[in-house]
Parts: sequence; structure tokens; C-alpha cells
Amino acid sequence: MLSASVAINDGDFTKTTYNLIKEERYGEAIRILHGIPESNLTRAGLSLLAYCYYYTQDFNNAATYYEQLVQMFPNNTDYKLYYAQSLHQACMYIDAYKITEEITNSEYKLKVKKIQSAIKYGEEDFTTSREIIESFLNEDADSDINIGCILFQEGYYEEALNKFLICLQNTGFKPYISYNIALCYYKLKEYGLALKNCADIIERGIKDHPELGVGMQTEGIEVRSVGNTLTLHETALTEAFNLKAAIEYQLKNLYTCKKEYCIDLEKIN
Repeated sequence: MLSASVAINDGDFTKTTYNLIKEERYGEAIRILHGIPESNLTRAGLSLLAYCYYYTQDFNNAATYYEQLVQMFPNNTDYKLYYAQSLHQACMYIDAYKITEEITNSEYKLKVKKIQSAIKYGEEDFTTSREIIESFLNEDADSDINIGCILFQEGYYEEALNKFLICLQNTGFKPYISYNIALCYYKLKEYGLALKNCADIIERGIKDHPELGVGMQTEGIEVRSVGNTLTLHETALTEAFNLKAAIEYQLKNLYTCKKEYCIDLEKIN
């Protein structure tokens, strides 16, 4: 394993950094990049730092470096877009929206609208978020998912569930869609179906990402920490385990109540 204290000559610097990023070892890449005096960081170095911080979900630091890049290259639309995304993820919604309004390139129109709808969703302004989504309803495959999320937040769990089920049928298995389905079932007190979807997420996460070490016996084995990465987030594993625990807690209490007080579970559910 490469240590941050290892000296790297100029010829190996770019190759080493990109290899670490390719292997999703973002923390190590960040440490190496911070070994360079900030005054000597090139455009590529700043961009790599911003990228690595984003993928470790340190969105405040990602925003800081993308802001520098925007100031250095004000005509680069990609940097503005990434800056807005980072601010949005850092819950700095007002600042994020202002940046999106500065993006006038027509080629980025759909991407800008998607970020704006997400910002309004984060602000719990679901009406505006829905209006923005509906303005590009036929241009984006994620529109139904986003509408489903809004329906869920508004308490329309059955309608949201139907949206998510259609999305899953159209796209195939996606962890975040399955999690949304599980959450809808949970709200509808269909605990068995919620647990099934959680189990599907966990099974797929173990199969597709063995590097996360989920479900493995690790005693006596050194397992690399994956940290709080977007890879982990995209598997929805943390959410699935948390929801599974909540459901099992509910079921334990309900079955205890039924046993001790003869409560009809079917009526409760």
C-alpha cells in the first residue's frame, strides 16, 4: 500500500495519483496532492482534489476547490456545474441555485434543471421542484423517480410506490430504486415486502462490491476501510441495513404485543 510519506518524483506523480483514483483510494490521493504546496498546485491538481473530495462525500471541501477553479476559469461551464453540485450536496442551497443561474450554455440546460429541481427538493419546496421536473418530463429518464420521491415526501406512499415499481421494471435492478420501494412498503406497513427489497439490496451489494467487506468474516484479516464514499452510497447498503433493523424492531414489538395482549396484527398493519 502506498504511504503518503513516500516520495514521488515528478514523472511518477500524475500516474500514481490517477492510479489511486482509479482504485477508488481517494483518501490516499488527497494526502499526496496535499503534499504539494498549494501555491504550486496546477489546474489538474486542483481539479483532482475537488474530484476526490466529492467522491469521499466531503462536499464542503469539494466546493472550495471547484470555487477556485471557477474563479480561475470563469468560462468553463463544467466547473460551474460541479461547483453547483457540490454546494447542493453540502446543503448550501441558495448559493448552489445562484451558480446554476450563471450557466447559460444551452447544451447544459437539462443538467441545470435537474440540479435546480434537486435544490428545491432539498429546500422542501416540492411544488417548485415538481414544476421544474415537469418542464423536462419527456427529456429525462429519471423524471418518474424524482416525481416518486416528491409523492413520498408529500405522504402519497402508494402513488410513490407505483412510480418506483414502474421505474424498476423499466431499468432493471437499481439499489436506490429498490430502497425507495422498501421505504414505501415500510410506510404502508407491508413489512415482509420491505424486508425482501432490503435483502435484495444487501445480496447485490455483497456480490457486486466484495471490496466493501459486507457479510464477510474478517477476524484476523486486514480489510481496507472504504470510508464514506459515493460507491458505498450508491449501493444503498447502509440505508438497507438501517431500514431492516427498523423493521425488525417494529416486528418484534408487534409480535410481543400480540402474544401478551392478544392484539390483531392484521388490523395494526
